[in-house]
Amino acid sequence: MIRALTITLVLSCATTAQGQELTPEAFQSRTEGRAFGAYFMDGDLLGIEIFLKDRNVIWQAADGTCLRGVWQVQNGYVCYIYEGMFLGHCMNYRAEGDVMIGTTDEGDSFMLREGSKADVTCPTDEPLMSMHTDGGEIMLTRQVER
Repeated sequence: MIRALTITLVLSCATTAQGQELTPEAFQSRTEGRAFGAYFMDGDLLGIEIFLKDRNVIWQAADGTCLRGVWQVQNGYVCYIYEGMFLGHCMNYRAEGDVMIGTTDEGDSFMLREGSKADVTCPTDEPLMSMHTDGGEIMLTRQVER
């Protein structure tokens, strides 16, 4: 009995330490209408992303460059595509307290921490982008596999 309890506690702690993987729906629920700072794992700012309705996003890089885009789901990954970029990038997210850890399909990780839309200097009141879609989804030029 004690051994079974110990094993259960160890497994519970291991799951908690890694965080809970977010489904794309849970990710959308957590992000829509909010702004998040994206940080390298060492804490340096990569940029700020505003998550708008209908999976539209505005990305402001640390250097102030602004890009409009959308995100969609491909094979369980959240995939971002921005105006003028055709490759896009895809990642899985897991929740760790008030931070989300994103891991790209290539294995790189970074943190998302909620911030303020006031931190973004990109225009957010312009009409949202329209990108060519196929059946309502923007097509990535590469396939992402799980």
